[in-house]
Amino acid sequence: MGSKHWLPTRRSPQKALPFFSRNRLMKFIAFGFWILLAAPFTVHAQCAPGIPGAGNPGCIPPTMQNSPYNQGMDAPSPPPPVWRETWGAIAIDMNVGRAGMSDTEMSKDSAISVALARCKSAGGSQCEIKTTYHNQCVALAQQKGGGDVVTFTGPDKSRAELQSVERCGGKARCAVVYSACSDAVRVQ
Repeated sequence: MGSKHWLPTRRSPQKALPFFSRNRLMKFIAFGFWILLAAPFTVHAQCAPGIPGAGNPGCIPPTMQNSPYNQGMDAPSPPPPVWRETWGAIAIDMNVGRAGMSDTEMSKDSAISVALARCKSAGGSQCEIKTTYHNQCVALAQQKGGGDVVTFTGPDKSRAELQSVERCGGKARCAVVYSACSDAVRVQ
């Protein structure tokens, strides 16, 4: 029998052809570089809620002038409110202890006229204007048992009442006998 080896014979090694030649490798690296360079430009961020993104590259709010969605006709703002001032006055005849008051009148002159007329119709003959006020509150405090009166105007009725009593001499000596407000009235 011949000499047969059970091991395969060794063949001479063949040169393996490289997958990438030097020229191919350089082209692959250059192509990869350009892909990596261009990739960030294809990324798109989402716009904030309420801002349309389609055709709006900078996510510009629709109300801005440069927005592709701005029609140039923003809704007009409503007109500012129109207020009518109101006036009030207190007239007093200190000799007989009579008074007349007015509030919510359209003018200072009207408030004075109404207060004087009411003072006279209450029995006063020498009525004089003690105070006038507009778009605020007034309080009239008098010493208990008669005597001096003090008026005070303020932004609300409770503050006017408190200040008039304090200026009159305090709660032990004085009490509020009249208070009212002449608030501005919204016309439009």
